[in-house]
Amino acid sequence: AVIAANAAAAVARSPPAPALIPGAGTGVGANDAVGRRLELGLPETAFLFCCFNQLYKLDPATFDRWCAILRRVPHSVLWLLKFPPQAVANIHAEAEARGVPRGRIVFTDVADKAHYISRSCVGGLFLDTPLCNGHTTGTDCLWSGMPLVTTMHDHMSSRVASSLCHAIGCPEMVARDYDEYEEKAVRWATDPEAYMQLRTKLWRNRLETPLFNTRLWTREWERVLAEAWDRHARGLPVESFDSSPVHHDPEVVREVEEANARDEATRGALMAGQLGGAVTLAPAQCAQAQAALHHQVAAAHHHHCAHVAAAAQ
Repeated sequence: AVIAANAAAAVARSPPAPALIPGAGTGVGANDAVGRRLELGLPETAFLFCCFNQLYKLDPATFDRWCAILRRVPHSVLWLLKFPPQAVANIHAEAEARGVPRGRIVFTDVADKAHYISRSCVGGLFLDTPLCNGHTTGTDCLWSGMPLVTTMHDHMSSRVASSLCHAIGCPEMVARDYDEYEEKAVRWATDPEAYMQLRTKLWRNRLETPLFNTRLWTREWERVLAEAWDRHARGLPVESFDSSPVHHDPEVVREVEEANARDEATRGALMAGQLGGAVTLAPAQCAQAQAALHHQVAAAHHHHCAHVAAAAQ
């Protein structure tokens, strides 16, 4: 409660959000997103930078950039996990040494998987740790619909997030270096139109690009295994080889899309059952409801931020 109060005091309060956000879908209110923030002890009116990686992945160069971003975006806070709790005091001390008050960094507890992914959608922008990226964490972040920004080093663990961004069709989330990393973060936190374009694209791409198409990935892996065995059976030497991608095979793509559609129908039926069976919810309606929640969360971010920025001027 003290942290939340400090964070709220660190940013200016904006006027209340409107009852409905245009384009978010009938009956979806921006106050729903605000309520989620308040439940988590997060400030109502700030742009939420966040990182849910374990804190051992954070190095001084990256933290320097995070603090620079916070200084350049005054209506913002950084949301981190107590992962581990012993790091909290050190993080606050290092931030204050860089001119960032402790109220600008908010910590919450680690949560179970379902709750963790569900609450991630209220975040604004995931600041990746370039030295050792978010791997599973980065994937979870993208699935929740929250954009991220990353940059690369030369070793494998520093390049995973870049691969995720390309696989979901959002290469613009990968910066060339730390300078561009900082600039991208500042731009998306201060330019509502650019931010909404990115977030909307990411949300759409979740179900249209290879990253989360598990069945297509399985077919790809099966083909690679079959080709590897065929090479062994022909007595060929062990060496690297390129497999022909299955997404170029119309028959495989058709089978995968039909199977995915059946899965979506099953999820719709399960959701209807969870509503007591009184409502028949088509798959398209499920997707529409999820998209509406996503858009009102994103719009709530920048409804508040626009007012705060205007007040600051």
